[in-house]
Amino acid sequence: MRLFSVLASCLLSGCAMGPNFTPPDPHLPHVWQNDDQSQKTKSIDRDWWKSFNDPVLNSLMEQAGRGNPDIAMSLERIKAARLQRGAVSAEGMPTLDGQASFSRERLATAGVGQVLQSLLGLESRQFGSEPEGVAYSNYSIGGVASWELDLWGRQRRMREAAKAEYSAVQADADALRLSVQSEIARTYFQWRNTRDDLARAEKDLETNNTLLSIAQTVRQHGLLASVDLDDKLTARNTALVEKDGLTDKVGSLHRALATLVAGRPDADLPALTRSTPVQNIVIPETVTGIPSEIARNRPDIRAAEARLHTATALIGVAKADFYPKLMLTGQFSLDALTVAELGWNARNTSFGPSLTLPVFNGGRLSRQLELRQSAARSAAIAYQIVVLNAWKEIEDLLANRRFLRQKYESLLTVDNERKERIVALTDRYHHGDIARTDLLMAVLSGDETRTELDRTRTALLVNEVDLNAALGRSS
Repeated sequence: MRLFSVLASCLLSGCAMGPNFTPPDPHLPHVWQNDDQSQKTKSIDRDWWKSFNDPVLNSLMEQAGRGNPDIAMSLERIKAARLQRGAVSAEGMPTLDGQASFSRERLATAGVGQVLQSLLGLESRQFGSEPEGVAYSNYSIGGVASWELDLWGRQRRMREAAKAEYSAVQADADALRLSVQSEIARTYFQWRNTRDDLARAEKDLETNNTLLSIAQTVRQHGLLASVDLDDKLTARNTALVEKDGLTDKVGSLHRALATLVAGRPDADLPALTRSTPVQNIVIPETVTGIPSEIARNRPDIRAAEARLHTATALIGVAKADFYPKLMLTGQFSLDALTVAELGWNARNTSFGPSLTLPVFNGGRLSRQLELRQSAARSAAIAYQIVVLNAWKEIEDLLANRRFLRQKYESLLTVDNERKERIVALTDRYHHGDIARTDLLMAVLSGDETRTELDRTRTALLVNEVDLNAALGRSS
């Protein structure tokens, strides 16, 4: 009687075995050490790449949403997780199975013939022999219903675990999409910078060819040492090698971008024909917000928390296995020797509860519970590792952004001075004060500064991409 009282109280109270999940404390700092704007807040822009104000990049992102296989795979994984959640939810529902059968049977009467003789309508044979067996057909049609009562919350914990795993898969899909989007933006900016470098290398090669031609003419008149001519030839060859290397790099980056956006390296990317030099791209002021926001925004942290939730719920499932299981079963069937006899009078019914209690299993249930508890501790450690890695990643990106900004400002000053110097030297050349070679050498020297300036600007753009990804801005 006491057992049924406990069962009834559990049914009414909805108790569930195991610990209830409590979201973990991410242990993040109050402010970012390397960001003066860390106290600012800003709503998360899912289309974070639009802050670069580049129509070409926007077009590539839109195309990737339709053609990238990784994004398509992440969507399919979400569908699979949703189906799994539905399957687990269905396990706690009553089941009803229909059944029908036919059998041809024979009853042997040897040894029991004297008892079954009158029941089976058999006649006695001569010489006291046993009566023969009898064969008959059996027709049966009916159904079986069963329902396991969720006394200890086992099914509820399973549904809780499935729901948490579904959230984890969604977060994984967000992380994958964010990774693809970041890689597209990163590769696009690198392609633009490399293409600008190639255009500059082609001009430098042309300038070096001009300098070599001038040196050869001067050498023919005996006014130039052979070593100086060799220097010009080496410079020309170096420029040629650099141009060829950049040509190959542009092609490689284009194939990588086509694969990311359209799923194949030979795909056509018409948007790239509208691209402009890298110095025309806006460098956005990405607001990091307060550190505690990343625990809600970063997909990998959300996935780690959801998997900790899953592991916690599965502890309840393991604990519920120690307790009795109560199954309600009902059966109804029509059984007859002929089809014509199948009717209400041929009915057979049964209904009742059955209770099973684990008594001895060699410690399997105990070991299973210990494994679930160990998995939960591992999930908690994994969560803290993900948080710490995110913290370090963001601080490194903020520190690198500060360094790149200072470097860019310095290079910008040098480049402006270089432009003024080129203007002055051009004016002197037109007045006949300097030779053409002096002007061309100054242009070559200035191109090196311009190349470094553009590369630093590209590094700043990539840093902003990585920072948006680190802050968890996924669509």
